[in-house]
Amino acid sequence: MAFFPDMKTFVSFGSLSITWYAVLILTGAFLAYLLSLRIFRKWGYDDEIFENYFLMMFPIAIIGARIWYVLFEWEQYADNWVKVFYVWEGGLAIHGGLLAAIGFGWFYFRRHGVDGLRVADVALPHVMLAQVIGRWGNFMNQEAFGEIVPESYFDHFPAFIKDQMYISGHYHMPTFLYEGIGNLIGFILIMFVYRKYGRKKRGDLAYAYIAWYGMVRFFVEGLRTDSLMFGGIRVAQAVSVIGVLFGVCGILGVWNKMFAKFYPWRKEKPVVLFDLDGTLVDTKELIFQSFRHVFAQYKPDHTLSEEELQSFLGPTLKQSFARYFDVSMSDELIACYREYNHREHDRYVKEFAGVKETLDYLRGNGYAMAVVSNKTKHTVAMGLEKFGLEEYFPVIIGCEEIKEPKPDPSGILEACKALYRGHDNVIYVGDSASDVQAAKNMGGFSVACVFDEAKEAELTQSKPCALIHHMEELIELVKEDREWEDRTIY
Repeated sequence: MAFFPDMKTFVSFGSLSITWYAVLILTGAFLAYLLSLRIFRKWGYDDEIFENYFLMMFPIAIIGARIWYVLFEWEQYADNWVKVFYVWEGGLAIHGGLLAAIGFGWFYFRRHGVDGLRVADVALPHVMLAQVIGRWGNFMNQEAFGEIVPESYFDHFPAFIKDQMYISGHYHMPTFLYEGIGNLIGFILIMFVYRKYGRKKRGDLAYAYIAWYGMVRFFVEGLRTDSLMFGGIRVAQAVSVIGVLFGVCGILGVWNKMFAKFYPWRKEKPVVLFDLDGTLVDTKELIFQSFRHVFAQYKPDHTLSEEELQSFLGPTLKQSFARYFDVSMSDELIACYREYNHREHDRYVKEFAGVKETLDYLRGNGYAMAVVSNKTKHTVAMGLEKFGLEEYFPVIIGCEEIKEPKPDPSGILEACKALYRGHDNVIYVGDSASDVQAAKNMGGFSVACVFDEAKEAELTQSKPCALIHHMEELIELVKEDREWEDRTIY
């Protein structure tokens, strides 16, 4: 085994070898995949969805890139068509690979109920970074170069670039490098400037990639001497012009209007999920009395202050009791709490104004709804039945059905699955910082209910996507034309 036996070869095993071209193409692809996967995980998606896509997409993209190249260079293969399969010798056209990958992605993510534009916003800018790395594969293969230049042209270039650009007795312009630099600048501008200050809607980052890459490729292609041709037209320049127009029209919203009824531009109504306590029903006094009862039994010398009682709103019972008692007592304390809580439920639970009217509107307008709570499913059902709210919620997710309590987002994700809906468009309505954080932890749109002025400062500090002081404000909120996600998490 020999490493780097020549400029084109990474390692050789006797008659077999792995080229730098293959190594760099794979490195760029895996980097784009891993960077994208990091964000998909933040949205609560299973790795398997994107692992399967990548494993199927990558060979499809290679085939697409090869077919595109061969179509416009058929004269090279007409007399020996077997060479069509010699991919390791170079000859991949990025436009063919992109079209194949995007086409397969449309089919794949539509089938899995994932928002295609949301995925494209993450994946395509990272593809640009992969292209930066991939162009060095062209460098190692001595391809994708420009016209003949004098040796003095490389006076300010590293020697290894100058040496590798000496091809067939002449120095050539390193157009691979110019495209790589242009793509790197584009990646930085899109991911760190446009994403934060310019993006208005889903798809904008993908459109920006298509437009920017089209612009860079158009100018660089004009300098190359090995362009794919269709008659007297440079194919890559023609495709680049189309790409720039497509990207700019996408940013301007043309495709959203023209294809509003078709995936992936079709807008879905968000799934609306609710916490129970302090959101749908006023259980504050019941909670306070239940904690006072437990403390009267197990810590009679301790009088709970108003501040301490407020701190119990949001955390799980186990978390709250752990601050005052040994963890080994948790089950006993929780049993005591629930016995009193269930017994005195109807005595202390109160109704919030506007809840039923809001639920009537949401149901009447086709919004899928569910309740996600850290309480047991039975306790949630008691609260709903008290005020005739159970009919609005075909799905209730209680603590016994989730892996971890809020702020873990598993309850929200389980509710979406039970409703047979994706979770790219989710509103989670709650009254605590843990509710807000649970939505953030899966990229959902968080709505904080400030029905108790004592909690306003805490809720504001948790930075929800929206804050309401009356439940009926939710009606106007869902009518807004916006993305139902939290952009601040990625």
